[in-house]
Amino acid sequence: MPEGPEEYNRIGVNYRSSLPRPPVHGIVIDAHCHLLAARHGPDWFQAARQYGIDAFCTMTPLEEAATLSRRYPGRLQFIVVPNWQKLGELSKTAMIDDWLRRLDAFYNMGSRVIKFHMAPQTINRSGLTLASPALRPVIQAAVDRGMMIMTHVGDPDTWYNSKYDPAKFGTRDEHYAMWEAAMTEHINRPWLGAHMGGNPENLPRLQSLLDRFPNLHLDLSATRWIAREVSARRDAAREFVIRNQDRLLWGSDQVSGDKRGFDFLASRWWVHRKLWETAYTGPSPILDPDLPVESQPQLAGLALPDEVLQKIYHDNAVKLLARIGVNFEMNTAAHGAAA
Repeated sequence: MPEGPEEYNRIGVNYRSSLPRPPVHGIVIDAHCHLLAARHGPDWFQAARQYGIDAFCTMTPLEEAATLSRRYPGRLQFIVVPNWQKLGELSKTAMIDDWLRRLDAFYNMGSRVIKFHMAPQTINRSGLTLASPALRPVIQAAVDRGMMIMTHVGDPDTWYNSKYDPAKFGTRDEHYAMWEAAMTEHINRPWLGAHMGGNPENLPRLQSLLDRFPNLHLDLSATRWIAREVSARRDAAREFVIRNQDRLLWGSDQVSGDKRGFDFLASRWWVHRKLWETAYTGPSPILDPDLPVESQPQLAGLALPDEVLQKIYHDNAVKLLARIGVNFEMNTAAHGAAA
């Protein structure tokens, strides 16, 4: 059964009603998402058209990437990922060997970004951290190819405070110390910190990272988590985004699925557009499982200036990708993605 509307449309939004395109010159780029299978493409791209989104940097399994690339030419930039289904099942040696093979295959398809998912649960499952000697060949292979490194470090405070026993999963400070050490070692590589650096609850921490690591950019991806925490500190978050408008990329963290049709996909893009573009204040249509049903968070839109939206939706992604040899805008426009 599909996920029910009580989870993605609690307030009766008509997701198929027309919206103006975002106020952006050029293509709108979702810089962090997960289009997992070619069979999900029709609903995905239909919802994307409805919400004015043209192109995607996606963590797609290698087995699906070639088909999607042929069907939607120029609109997808693939991010190198391992075989998540086998993570923790293979020996470390076999896992690293498979990851290196996938890196080569993705690179030959034009991928120039590699993702290291170093959330506490992933560290526990795989036995790998950014400081693990076993992982060094993968990091070095990406560096040798001139790739950008993307990292998911950290998770919601609600999880650290409930799910994560520090004796088993480690502490946030330990996780960030490993990330900072890796960025220091490869100080000249462009880095992208997923989900507002994995700590939207702590804007001073994020500001410190941006100030100390000039090649670091952050993406604004995740929907329930980011919407909850940005809305909870609306004025401070708005000031943070405007101050760092040249270092932030918009992304949704949208994840496709066999039971996730048009309305589910649209719900995520609806929330993001309300959050960044408007002054909407009211309930979110998406159920937040981190909070009780009777205490669901309110959305509080940032109403960012158009010049800031131009940068986070388009300019910053185009410039950052160009640093690693990807002319995404030209490739996408050549195939008529932008309106």
